[in-house]
Amino acid sequence: MRTIKIIISTFIGLFTLTIMWFYISSTYVMPWEKNDIIQLTLEWGGLANLPKGTNNLKVEKKGNLFTREFLIEFEVDNTTKIHDWIQKSKRLNQNIPKLREQTRVYEIYPGENNSTGGKVEIHENKIRINMSWS
Repeated sequence: MRTIKIIISTFIGLFTLTIMWFYISSTYVMPWEKNDIIQLTLEWGGLANLPKGTNNLKVEKKGNLFTREFLIEFEVDNTTKIHDWIQKSKRLNQNIPKLREQTRVYEIYPGENNSTGGKVEIHENKIRINMSWS
C-alpha cells in the first residue's frame, strides 16, 4: 500500500511540474494574460498606452523561469497617431532612433522597473515592441 502511495505521489508531482514547465515556457499567450503582458511591456519600456485605432495586435512571450521577453506587434491606421504616441512615451520622445533601411529603431536600455530593456521598431504604420527582463 505504501508503494502505491509513493508511486501516485511521484506521478502527481511529475505531472504538476510538467504542466508548470509547459505553461512557463510556452510562447502562447493565454487570453487572461494578454492585457497584463501589454501593460507590463509598456511599463518596462517607459511607453504610453497603445494608440487608439490599433489593428492587427499580436502578443507573444518567450523565456523561462529566469528570463522573460515580450513582443507586441500592431498597426495604426494613421501615422499622426504614431507621432503622438512617441511624444507621450517618456523613453521615446527624447530618444533618437537608428535607421535600418526604412525602419526607425528606438533602443531602450536599461528598461524601467529593473528590466533589461529592449527596442521599439517603427516601419511606416507598423510598430513592434520587444522588451525583456532577466
